[in-house]
Order: sequence, then structure tokens, then C-alpha cells
Amino acid sequence: MTTDVAQRKILIIEDDADLLMLVRHVLEREGYRVFVASNGADGILVNEREDPDLILLDLRMPDMDGIETLRNIRECDKKVLVVILTGYGCPDTIREAADLKVSEYLSKPFANKDLAGVIGKALLP
Repeated sequence: MTTDVAQRKILIIEDDADLLMLVRHVLEREGYRVFVASNGADGILVNEREDPDLILLDLRMPDMDGIETLRNIRECDKKVLVVILTGYGCPDTIREAADLKVSEYLSKPFANKDLAGVIGKALLP
């Protein structure tokens, strides 16, 4: 992985359109190359196509939740860093996510500086 922020690619998988656009704006302002998906199925495809350094993944999404999305991603991508975005921190879900090698958790709602800090920490070499 490169250390230059401008070369770092982040995929946001989030079904809340307003939050998706806000997070995208914050990360682009930080200098990251940002890709987005509004559901798990699209997120899996974008991950395969763009090979991001990090995925911001919402746990609660319709059709395919974050855990199922992450299981599918891990089948073909063991190395991508994943930060879970959630407003619902159920212990069983957190355990499942940990088993799937999640780097960090960020509870909703969060401040922009917290988002940038968690991503920066996760991307440290």
C-alpha cells in the first residue's frame, strides 16, 4: 500500500444517501480517492473492480446486511481493511465482524474528525 493519501482508495458501502454523500465529501476533502455503493451487492462489485485500500461498511442495510456483504468480500479479498459504520453495536454482530477481520468500528453519529482519525489509524503502515 502506498502512503500518499491521494493514492489511497476508499470504498463506502452505505444505504443512507445523505450520509453516503457527506462521508464521500469529507474523505475527498482529505484527499482520498472515493468510490461509493448504496448496497452490499454493488459494494462487492465495486470492491472487485476498484481494489480499494479500505472499505467503510454499514452494518444495517436492506437485502444484504454488512456482515453478509463482508463475508462475500472476504471470499476473494482477504487483505482489504474494513471499518464498520454502525448505530447498532450488538455483541454478536461485533463478534461476527471481528471474525471477518474488521480493523475498526465507528458508531453513528460521528464527527468528521473522528471519521478522518479512524481511517488514518486504520491505514497506518
